[in-house]
Amino acid sequence: MASVVAAGLAFGNGPAAAAIDNSSSIVDRAQRTVEAIQSDTSIESVPPLDGNPLTREWFHNGSAGFKISGPDAQDWKGRITFGYQVGYPATVGGKIKFEYSTPGLGVDLGGTDIGVLRIDSLIPKAGVQLEAGFGPGIQTIECAGGEISGTDGFIRLSGFHATITGVLGQTNIRPFVQVVSSSGDTVITYGKPWTI
Repeated sequence: MASVVAAGLAFGNGPAAAAIDNSSSIVDRAQRTVEAIQSDTSIESVPPLDGNPLTREWFHNGSAGFKISGPDAQDWKGRITFGYQVGYPATVGGKIKFEYSTPGLGVDLGGTDIGVLRIDSLIPKAGVQLEAGFGPGIQTIECAGGEISGTDGFIRLSGFHATITGVLGQTNIRPFVQVVSSSGDTVITYGKPWTI
């Protein structure tokens, strides 16, 4: 629902020896396997800094990746998106406000031998207010993404900070990674729900 961000980024080799949390794949019309991957996911719920009982706050570390195999995999092009599904029992006033920021976003440009390039303030701070109804409900929020090409790569999230305000009761978030080819073939992998 919230379409945000993302510079065009060139990705290279994917994470070697990363702990894969979940993945999903499809076979596209060119008989290539297109895989969306979440790995090394760690979400830490913290007491809201604003002290508001209607605010939920968390930090997210991990990777959102892709892997392409099959005929002419090196010529594949598409887009990767990272985001959340947010489930809530009720809202105040029928609206929720979602904000997020990150101190740095890592983009792997060549595997573990070359290391990770840090791009500071790629997403300095962004937010969206959603007409959510009074609840219960689920909202999908896209947080970061970029253009991708080649056989594999990933975006590394470190200290990704998010808050949601205007919710009553227990709130759950489910991170997702979506990979869409230039021809529209789409695969999404959903992580486990986290209670915030």
